[in-house]
Amino acid sequence: KYRGGKVMDYAQIKVTIDERVGVITLCHPPRNSFTKRMLMEVLAALDEFEDNDVVRAVMMKSEGPDFSKGADFDDIDDEWTGAGEIKETFSELGGRLVERVDFYPKPTLVAARGICFGGSAAVFSSFDIRIVGESFQMHDGDIYYGTCGSWGMSSLRLPAWIGRNRMLDYMFLNENFTGRQLYEMGMVSKVVSDELVDQVGLKFAKKMSKAAPIAARICKESIRRVTLPNYAELRKLEQADAEYIYTTEDAKNGLTTLTENEDGPMCE
Repeated sequence: KYRGGKVMDYAQIKVTIDERVGVITLCHPPRNSFTKRMLMEVLAALDEFEDNDVVRAVMMKSEGPDFSKGADFDDIDDEWTGAGEIKETFSELGGRLVERVDFYPKPTLVAARGICFGGSAAVFSSFDIRIVGESFQMHDGDIYYGTCGSWGMSSLRLPAWIGRNRMLDYMFLNENFTGRQLYEMGMVSKVVSDELVDQVGLKFAKKMSKAAPIAARICKESIRRVTLPNYAELRKLEQADAEYIYTTEDAKNGLTTLTENEDGPMCE
């Protein structure tokens, strides 16, 4: 039962505990796309782990060759047409998940390989520690699809976290940034071989689980106050910008093109 009031049976993620580490595994082949249901399942798992006194740290990883190819195209289409059972928007659910991970009272770590595209880049970036494999590639091209960030990351957190110049490089160069490039930009903590991603991730998650819980929580809160002292105001501005831009023809045309490309648009 997550704090949104829904009872969840996990269908698109796996939830396990390894010693003091709560592990969330994305398992929604073939793309590991973030459906609205997956977003809700991850939120529920985070609530479950927060309420479990045994769990002292949380790790996210994925099955298959890719971390995630972003928001699910079928759910995007349903949102545009008003269909689908889950009426909350991607902006609402994605923004809630990014905020939940960033504000999470326990240490968090993500271990990823392969493609990390679109909305999944926002989720990935929200974790405290980010371990990637040599095959890792991140692509987040909102401005080339006629949209802007609405999950509280590229338009809000990243400019504060990595700086103005690197943020403009990230958005305008729009490359498939490798793990090594992202490490140099300050967006990745460590780069290891693909075969060792999960192993190294779990090793560090177990180390993080040994941190004193109250000290870890207060440390995270202190850092957030320094980096985003006016978060609530900035989040409202981001949401207003996103609400406006989604009404434009640029956004409608860009998202239509995006959902028609099954592989996801990757920069030339």
